Amino acid sequence: MRTNKFKTKVVALAIMLCAGPIAHGQQEQKFAQAQKQNAQALRQYTWKSRSQVRKDGDVKSTKLFLTRYAPDGTQVQVLLEEDSAKLPKFGLRGMIAKKKKEEAAELIEALQKLAKSYGELPPAKMHEFMGRATATLETNTPQPLLRLEASDVLQPNDSMTVWVDANTRRQRRIEINSSYEAKPVRIVSEFKDLPGGPTYMARSVVDYPREELTLSVENFDHQHDAHSMRNEGRQQ
Repeated sequence: MRTNKFKTKVVALAIMLCAGPIAHGQQEQKFAQAQKQNAQALRQYTWKSRSQVRKDGDVKSTKLFLTRYAPDGTQVQVLLEEDSAKLPKFGLRGMIAKKKKEEAAELIEALQKLAKSYGELPPAKMHEFMGRATATLETNTPQPLLRLEASDVLQPNDSMTVWVDANTRRQRRIEINSSYEAKPVRIVSEFKDLPGGPTYMARSVVDYPREELTLSVENFDHQHDAHSMRNEGRQQ
């Protein structure tokens, strides 16, 4: 009986998301508010981030950072460890390796910038996405999820799909199909909840098949940051 009531509540929420301008606007506002509150709570933590670059299936670089938020809301990273593939330093081979490394660094930076543009959608673009997104209820998961999907988000013919917990509105997964230099780029991010705390991006992977290049970031070992909590209190 309790399960049926819960399912009825979830179905009603899905209907509200699709029902019309007024209901859709209310749900969009609630979703935006939940995201804002989650971002504020996450500022009270420091954590470790591991970034990895794979080319042709081989690991070329692994970096470990200590990550936190500055008082102005920007992320600050301190490099803790780095392990990169050894490259020739001298002669013609060294020159070629240096050029390839520079080109690879430019490509990696461009792909990271592309992923960030979707992860930090401007309010107007988020409003457009929520207004055009098709909402689908998924119940074949441990917790019912709402799948929000729309295309032409930042580029023609791109697509973004967001899964949120139907009850708490917390993000669970994002899949993006976009392009760079007219070649496909796929971005997948997965989210988890801290015990008694906010939701965080646990893992994000950017695939660029044209160059057989994969960029991944994992966030873990979150700790309460007393310094950040004091700054948060002063700002309020």
